[in-house]
Amino acid sequence: MSEPSPEATEQFLESIRDDEVGLFVSFVKQNDRFAHVIALIQGEDCTPLFASIEGSRDDQDWPESPPLQELHIEERGDRAVALLVGKAGHSHWSTAVEPTAEPGRLRFSVACRMQDYPVRICSRYGTLDDAKLEPTLEKDGPWVWQINGVEVCVDVIPQEQFPTPELPATANGFEVNASLDLEPFPKTIQWLYEIWVR
Repeated sequence: MSEPSPEATEQFLESIRDDEVGLFVSFVKQNDRFAHVIALIQGEDCTPLFASIEGSRDDQDWPESPPLQELHIEERGDRAVALLVGKAGHSHWSTAVEPTAEPGRLRFSVACRMQDYPVRICSRYGTLDDAKLEPTLEKDGPWVWQINGVEVCVDVIPQEQFPTPELPATANGFEVNASLDLEPFPKTIQWLYEIWVR
């Protein structure tokens, strides 16, 4: 059996402002799924910030982050969009990661089709910055990390048809905890969040 090519195991997209500050997300094959790392770009400097926490084989039905086993990056106009899908237990996940119209900002759209009540349903990230900086929560706003003179922000995007996820954050990372509605199973839930620089 041949080894997969680098193009098949690591891909990326970015959202950079005119001042050469922005975000870079790389997708790396890790066992049977694609993990991802979010980095701060400042000119030629790249500072890894957050890495998705993929969980272990002990939590195969409800992993700590969506189990995304297939990745496709396609061009939409002048922007690239990463489309990922995966399965664990009896549930199916899909994720789209794309730069928004505002440079320096990435949007993550995650959905899960589930057959029964989850042990957990979230997107979890660990902090890669050695300084382990404590974030601050702005009133009615995002969590903010001060890194290399830049503010890196994370927030959820409310949707009318789904409960708004919780977004706890510490110096060790953050997680987007999806909330379930009262619709019967099987059902699909979705959560949206954005990461940006300012």
